[in-house]
Amino acid sequence: MGSVNEVDDQRARFEAKLSDLRGRRFTAVDYWDIHIDAPEPARWDYGDWHHAVMGFELTCDAGPATVTWTNTFFPHGVEVFDNGIQEHLVLGEGGPVRIGPLIDSGSVWRRYLGAAVRRTALHWERMELGPARRADGSVVAPARTVDVPTALRIDFDAGAVWFVAAIPQLPDARAMGFDDPAFLR
Repeated sequence: MGSVNEVDDQRARFEAKLSDLRGRRFTAVDYWDIHIDAPEPARWDYGDWHHAVMGFELTCDAGPATVTWTNTFFPHGVEVFDNGIQEHLVLGEGGPVRIGPLIDSGSVWRRYLGAAVRRTALHWERMELGPARRADGSVVAPARTVDVPTALRIDFDAGAVWFVAAIPQLPDARAMGFDDPAFLR
C-alpha cells in the first residue's frame, strides 16, 4: 500500500463508485455463489442483511452494476463496478453459479424493484495484520494496519438492504458488530 495520501485517494474513489448508485432504479437482482452440490440452495437472505458469496449483479435503468469481493485494500472487501459481474468472476463448469433473478414473491427485493436508490453507505473495519513471513520464518513484509470495506448498505424509500463480505456466522447486524446508528437506521 502506498502513502497516506494515496490510500485516502484510493478510498475516496472506492466510495464514489458506491455513491454512483444513487438515483438508479433496479429491475432485477442476481446473486452469484460458489458451485456446491447440495440438496438445499445456499442461504443468502438473513433478514436485515444478505450474503452473496461471490457477489451480486443489479440490472439497472442505467445498465448493470456489480458488487463483489475484491482485494483493493485487503482480501474480502466489497467493491462496486459499473458493469456485469461476469467481468469479475472466473466462470467455468465448476462454478460460480447464478442464483436469480431474485424477484419472486418471497424476495425482499420485490419491494425495492423499480425504486430509486436514495442513500448508500460503506462500513469499514480496521484490521491489524501481522508480519508476512516466508516458510523459514524470515519477514517478507512488516506488520501493518489496514481499513477494509466489509459491508455496504443500499437505501430505498421502502427500506434498506445491506451486504457483507466474507462469511459471517452471526444472525443479525448488531450481533456482528455493525451497531453504528448511521449505518443501521
